[in-house]
Amino acid sequence: MNYLKELNAFHDQVDMDSLSPSAITLWLTLMQLNNKTGWKKEFTLPASVVLGKSSLPETSFKRARKELKEKGYIRYTSLGRNKAPVYEMISRVIEPQVNEVAAPQADGQTDHSMDESTDALFKRNEMKRKETDEEGASPSNPHEFYQRNIGILSPFIAERITHWCEEMSDELVIEAMQRALKHNKRFFQYCEGILNRWQSLGVKSLHEARSEKLESRSKVRQKAEHGQSKEEFNDIFEELRRERNV
Repeated sequence: MNYLKELNAFHDQVDMDSLSPSAITLWLTLMQLNNKTGWKKEFTLPASVVLGKSSLPETSFKRARKELKEKGYIRYTSLGRNKAPVYEMISRVIEPQVNEVAAPQADGQTDHSMDESTDALFKRNEMKRKETDEEGASPSNPHEFYQRNIGILSPFIAERITHWCEEMSDELVIEAMQRALKHNKRFFQYCEGILNRWQSLGVKSLHEARSEKLESRSKVRQKAEHGQSKEEFNDIFEELRRERNV
């Protein structure tokens, strides 16, 4: 299996299949563990290992495993009590089909136009594979970005990421996580702090978040808030002065 291709294919399919956050977390965890086994077709994993890596409660883990099996993402076979089940990851990658080159013509001459079209097809497929790998280096899915760069995606964090994607956008959530990593703050609360600030400043796009005008907008707001509090303080001081003079 190609890890990056499988991740991209998985996230392309998730929305259509309406996978639950627990099922997404479990699939990502199983992929990570399967990667450590060297991509064995079938591998055994004790439930305790999966629970520890995914941080899922046991009931959520069982429901998620059943969901993944029913929707064709995994196969697993129970070997009985006190024995680790056998898992198999089902590939979601659809490889392009290449037609066979036509046989030589009756006069013994090869159809060069067919050879040329086949070569062009191979080149296009190779370019697509490179583009997929390059895109995989910087995931466009916030859940995948968190899983690959920050840590195991727990159901709670998955729900918070989904919430902020709906409130802001996928691009802004990833941008917030990138800034958290830049400052070595590997926890989502820091990302939420950035998103809260952007939301309060009315940021709607990645361009606005990266704009220098955002800093000036923040300073204007802070100055306005400071000026308001100073005015309130002066009003209170003036009132106390009048009371003293009465």
